[in-house]
Amino acid sequence: MVHYNSLANRNHYVDDLDRINHRFFEAINSRIFLETGNDIAHSLGCYGISFEGKHLPVSLLPTVIPSSDIPPVINAARIVRRTLNRVLSRFIEEHELGRLDGPFHRFFTPYYKWWDFIALEKRRNDHILLMRYDAIRDSHGRWSFMETNTMCPGGVIHCARIRNAWLMTRLGHRVTKGETIATNPIDSPSGFVRFLAKKAAEINAENPNIAILNYKGTYTNELNSLKNCYEELKKQGEFTAGEIILGDVSEIECVDGCGYLDGKQIALIYNKFDQLQIDPSAPEIQGWVSLAKSDKTEFLNSLGAIYLGEAKRTLAFLSDPNWSKYLDLNDEEIAAINDVIPFTRLVEDFLDGHDLESILPIREKDSFVLKADALTRGSGIFIGDQSSDSTWQDALNITRASHGVAQLKCHLPSRKNFVADTEGNLQKTLEFFGVDVFLFEDDFAGLVSRSHTNQIFNVGSGGRESPVLIVGGNL
Repeated sequence: MVHYNSLANRNHYVDDLDRINHRFFEAINSRIFLETGNDIAHSLGCYGISFEGKHLPVSLLPTVIPSSDIPPVINAARIVRRTLNRVLSRFIEEHELGRLDGPFHRFFTPYYKWWDFIALEKRRNDHILLMRYDAIRDSHGRWSFMETNTMCPGGVIHCARIRNAWLMTRLGHRVTKGETIATNPIDSPSGFVRFLAKKAAEINAENPNIAILNYKGTYTNELNSLKNCYEELKKQGEFTAGEIILGDVSEIECVDGCGYLDGKQIALIYNKFDQLQIDPSAPEIQGWVSLAKSDKTEFLNSLGAIYLGEAKRTLAFLSDPNWSKYLDLNDEEIAAINDVIPFTRLVEDFLDGHDLESILPIREKDSFVLKADALTRGSGIFIGDQSSDSTWQDALNITRASHGVAQLKCHLPSRKNFVADTEGNLQKTLEFFGVDVFLFEDDFAGLVSRSHTNQIFNVGSGGRESPVLIVGGNL
């Protein structure tokens, strides 16, 4: 197992970061800042890109990662995905045996409403085909996977458009001159679309149509962009059949085990919605429910991934030996988990049957973060060193009520950057940033990045997308 805080990797990072940052800060001024921002905004506008109708904020300072970091990160990402798939498979095995009091069911008790629904699904593929880890690379070179995203992670096309637009600016040319920059599937606007098309053709080569399903208008970011990209590739002759069709969960039909949307047979469904809004007994979605039981139309990620793999408590299953013992982990898996997954525990396991003064997240408040189990976009997060003792106790109770976790706080990297005031003058700012790791099935798809002036760097709560440069050679 390769560890991520090696001195060699750190030295590569410092050299690459210093060199590129020096070029950026040497080049930047109010005029270049405005020019670059306008060029990127124009490019995104040409593709109709926004964040759910709003301006998509972009950091002009790139996130730099040395290529020497990537092989061990790929290895860890694959191992963790493998163990998550095992969690989901064993939950279903336990359910089929009627062991509703077994360890996997006890752990996922908050999702009992969907247990039967999850267990009835038929699949030919792994549970998790699209994966994003919300991660950081700290100043010591250690990578941490803080959250799993196995529902419908964002950043599958717009981040590539942003990166391409940034690279085409005068600033981008100057910063990257003479550099060898790696390119991965997530760096191409068509990378995820090609992956969808490949999976759809494996399921039904004659009708490789893909449905992207929303529910009641939630989480619509990137949907039109994906559809438009597919249509453009088809015009160029890259796809001879199939299309992406957008619709609502209530609109899809099941006929003889096959899915149909707008009268067209569907091979693959990419579900893009708030999973907790779904009531499997609702009459209007029974066509979609029936498709879960069919082997003729497949969901991109399984229902287990959507409900259980997405839950923040899932990292506690891997991190806590009291639970991970049920996974029969080998030495390599244990090493990878210990390397990249922060200490994460269920708040209920901390609170139940213990004297409050002995509880670790209370004794070491400033070292912990609390996270609600199934909220997104930075909601339901409490940071210990930003909370008083009294508000922290309230936060523990709130987090327990939302079935959440206490996680050891990672050392978030920070950097100097600029924003412009209303008159276009540059103002210095300090921001935190993360590096998210994508897998398409078991293949490394690349990195995307977000930054924010506060420690919850989510674009939905005011953060900015940042172009990623993997420097030092292709992988």
